[in-house]
Amino acid sequence: MPQPDKVTGRSARSLNIELLRILAMLLVVYCHMIIHVDFTNGASRIVLPMYPGWKSAISFAIVQYGQVGVSIFFMISGYFLVKKQFSWRRIFSTWFQMFLYAVLCLVIAIVAKQFRPLPFGTNELLSGSQTLDTVLWSLCPFLYNSYWFIDAYILMLLLSPFINTVYAHMSQKQILALIALLMFIGTWPLFFSRANHWNNVVYAVLGYIIGAYIQTYRNSLRAISNGVLAICTVLCTALMLGFNHFVLSESYWAQRLTWTAQIHQGLQILPIFIAFCFFVAACRLPQIRLPHIWSTFLLHVSAGTFGVYLLHENTFGFRFIWGVVASWLPNISSKTGFVLTYIVTGLLIFAVLDIIAMLIDRLLTHPLRRFIISKTAVNR
Repeated sequence: MPQPDKVTGRSARSLNIELLRILAMLLVVYCHMIIHVDFTNGASRIVLPMYPGWKSAISFAIVQYGQVGVSIFFMISGYFLVKKQFSWRRIFSTWFQMFLYAVLCLVIAIVAKQFRPLPFGTNELLSGSQTLDTVLWSLCPFLYNSYWFIDAYILMLLLSPFINTVYAHMSQKQILALIALLMFIGTWPLFFSRANHWNNVVYAVLGYIIGAYIQTYRNSLRAISNGVLAICTVLCTALMLGFNHFVLSESYWAQRLTWTAQIHQGLQILPIFIAFCFFVAACRLPQIRLPHIWSTFLLHVSAGTFGVYLLHENTFGFRFIWGVVASWLPNISSKTGFVLTYIVTGLLIFAVLDIIAMLIDRLLTHPLRRFIISKTAVNR
């Protein structure tokens, strides 16, 4: 998820892709909200409970649509970086932003704990023997896998020059064969969980290569009609719902195949297919043209999406944010009321966190990063 120093430097980039980036983070926010907020009882929780029936199947489909958002971010990276030179600054910028947010949340939590009890089990993170792990989690976020998505993203960046070199010497058929192979690896967890070579790095690399393919062969992809993209999205969503309903039924075969352990991520390849459809649709739509003030605003919002993730997936942040959201929820008695409340709440959370992220980046992240880079350059 490259974060250029200046928003004006992104003016040449497609607003369609920036809107896609915003949509991707909204999907991630909605995913985490359905996991951590119990709208029925107005309470927060750590995990989404498993119940038989379509209602629970839909809830887990929303969770899996969060993976659609993550896949889009990986694809955007491949789309823009496949023809670019390797940059240590890009890796440092990504790591430094993650580190700064983690430390900032830790400091705020420690200070706040001195004045009042923290919500949603946060006090335990700073009590007794757990304190050391919490501090290490914040000071060494990359080594501790504090943010799995950012860890995978940084490793993908480290691998990108090798991927780009190999990619440049492959034919279209070879690239498609590699994508198909990696997609097949994504199905292995379904085979009795005996052979599982799918992990976050493979996931990131696959998304990167698909994004690179869209960049390289975007003209030929125009042959895929919008109707085909829509049908593919609907079919993949229907398969996700069917899979979830079957797994949640707790039938003999669902347990025998050990698919209950896969309910959170579901059929991993389906969110990737949906992300591909979204991406191709965004690329083929007419380019959005907005007045300068609105395009600048949109680019600022897009630039804050990384911070939105770092805030609401922080070990303190998610407990505080979802705890507050759950306590403020109104009593919901109808399905329509639930849907409207869910949609509006997610938009509000995204908007508030994006504003906070933009302020943190403008006041702390970017100035400190530029200072460190300049000092490093001078020392050299």
